[in-house]
Amino acid sequence: METTLTRRDFTRLAAATGLGIVSASALFGCSSNTMAETGNTTTADILVVGAGAGGLGAALRAAEAGKSVVLFEKESAPGGDTALSAGTIHAAGTSLQQSQGFSDDTTEAYIAYMMNPDSPYATDAHPLCTALYDGALAMVEELAADGVAFLPIEDWDIRAHNIEGGGGALIKHLTSKLEQSGVDFRSNTPISSLIVEDSRVVGAQDTKGNAYRATAVVLATGGFASGSELVKRYLPDFADTRVLAAPGSEGDGMVMAQDIGARTWHLDEGAHTYFVSTESTTDMSVPPACAPGIIVNIKGDRFHNEESHYDVAGKAGMAQPEQRAYYVFDETIRSNYPIFEDYFAEGIVIEADSLEALTETIGTPNLPQTIAHYNDMMAKGVDEDFGREGLLAPIEGPKYYAMGIEPVVYYTYGGLEIDPAAHVLDENGEPIGGLFACGELCASSELKEGLNYTSGISQGYVFGRIAVETALKELLA
Repeated sequence: METTLTRRDFTRLAAATGLGIVSASALFGCSSNTMAETGNTTTADILVVGAGAGGLGAALRAAEAGKSVVLFEKESAPGGDTALSAGTIHAAGTSLQQSQGFSDDTTEAYIAYMMNPDSPYATDAHPLCTALYDGALAMVEELAADGVAFLPIEDWDIRAHNIEGGGGALIKHLTSKLEQSGVDFRSNTPISSLIVEDSRVVGAQDTKGNAYRATAVVLATGGFASGSELVKRYLPDFADTRVLAAPGSEGDGMVMAQDIGARTWHLDEGAHTYFVSTESTTDMSVPPACAPGIIVNIKGDRFHNEESHYDVAGKAGMAQPEQRAYYVFDETIRSNYPIFEDYFAEGIVIEADSLEALTETIGTPNLPQTIAHYNDMMAKGVDEDFGREGLLAPIEGPKYYAMGIEPVVYYTYGGLEIDPAAHVLDENGEPIGGLFACGELCASSELKEGLNYTSGISQGYVFGRIAVETALKELLA
């Protein structure tokens, strides 16, 4: 059954991540000295639509350059999908890497590592990804210099820079900077259309009919995972899957840009998935990466290699009955892997004194046969069914445990086409004057150039900053 994160859920979850939810008027005053208002028309240098990492980064860069900025957010507070994320930025060649002994990494090496040989979009040229990864390096260095704390780098993914406190901490940091920036931040203000004159974008209009005119408009409105009609149209295979994206990720910016002739790339390309708890939003892609145990569907059958990439696992879960599954382990595994204690504390672990009792409790009739067969393979040291190579251990009790899990959709791959300077392109591949875009609103730079997908935060922040730099150079010099 499809379950969508509501605006009320989002507010509650954002608060839990450390992002205080307050009204825009309590945070920022209108900067009347830097922009003009006439009737229901406001004039500024730059408009930024959407206040996730991409929009916040773009607005801050414009303010740093001394430009007047109006930043719009349709929800009650900034954050978007960034506030719900783990706060991971993938980058190569950072000071943090070097301080931990991971030296000599480069953007070129990262691109080579991320290339997908089976991609139908494979290419020798990677201008978008070069801009993205170079920008991600600068992003990590900038945030670290600003006092943002990062967790130690794990040797299994030396390019993953995880912000302490996750995406909520990043939004809190950027919001605190915004308070001092002079940016006119307007929450609860959905933008409904772009204003075009002489074939160039000169502003935008909100749902109440108020007009905002500017030299440049930066769209940072996120993807369309929460836009049920767009998902049904472009991604019907995902229409019945639970959504864990910001409620504002409804495709508004993409539709506005399409209405004035913007070109999109493969809106049907798919979406990113992973497993979460059926009882909460707790990430369940972590256990199989860190501990033994198996994943079974509601019949009690294994259906994939538990070591699979979390997106591969999520999509395998989508193919199962009712799109539900269980992570099964025992007392021995629990005692050897402390990672499970957080799940027990959360109250999402089902306990039983025997395998038969667990089977009855969770209603997975084939589980005893599945466990018996799995243990036979563990005695041989080989997963003959799915080829799992690591974290192999039998499941023999004395107590047995299960956690309900299900796949969620949180990132859509297709979107607007941009160039490395963040111009939105028209149907002929030419820049639309005055219009820029960043983040999930745009087609994934990595998939578009034949690479595997990694992090959406940097796609937003990096191209948001690039968009403003381009506008400053081309339009506001």
